[in-house]
Amino acid sequence: MKRRIGITLFLIFILGFTTHAQEDCRLYFPDTHGSVREMKFYDQRDRLQTITRHEVLEKIVSGNIVTVKVRATSFDDSEKEIYTGDLEFICEDGIFRFDLKDYLDPAQLGSYEEMGVDITADNLAYPSVLNSNDQLPDGSIQMVVKSGGATIVTITMNITNRIVEGMETITTEAGTFNCYKINYDISSRVGFINTNASATEWIAESVGLVRSENYNRRGRLTGYSVLTNLK
Repeated sequence: MKRRIGITLFLIFILGFTTHAQEDCRLYFPDTHGSVREMKFYDQRDRLQTITRHEVLEKIVSGNIVTVKVRATSFDDSEKEIYTGDLEFICEDGIFRFDLKDYLDPAQLGSYEEMGVDITADNLAYPSVLNSNDQLPDGSIQMVVKSGGATIVTITMNITNRIVEGMETITTEAGTFNCYKINYDISSRVGFINTNASATEWIAESVGLVRSENYNRRGRLTGYSVLTNLK
């Protein structure tokens, strides 16, 4: 692809609860204001397709919820800006999650900008504690493209069989990271056309996605992404 917590006793309770909430939340994304991470997306022939940069705008702790607000900007292979928007990554009750709408290709969304687009999506969740052979919750997203009130096309994507395979050390231009390796299946439907694929991702605490690889139903690599800068 081209490619989201007497007066004295009260204060002690609130401060203690907030600290506990942050300790329980393992964020698989940077949370320091001003942090920037860059991902580059390549096709199966190692040709650069798109670049995405995420800048952390704000971290908000409210009770047991930690929210990281992020500005995402995508560029084409010549670094011409093609999309910018704001995202949220949330940790609540020890579960890190983000909206699956963030999985959509900005270039694809741009092609429908003059039409009506209705998007419904689940949150993709990562428990704070990940162990080998853990099965993570599934996720799905549906995009309905309309024109003049009539539906032109419906696009659905389901992410299933998310399994934690274990830990691996991954080295990229951005550094060396201890990552969780997660495999999953992707089934998509565009109109009447069904496609099955699979993917592997490597994520690190306080860093996020370090590398991902996408495969077709025959197991052949169709594209990958790599973390190329983190500051």
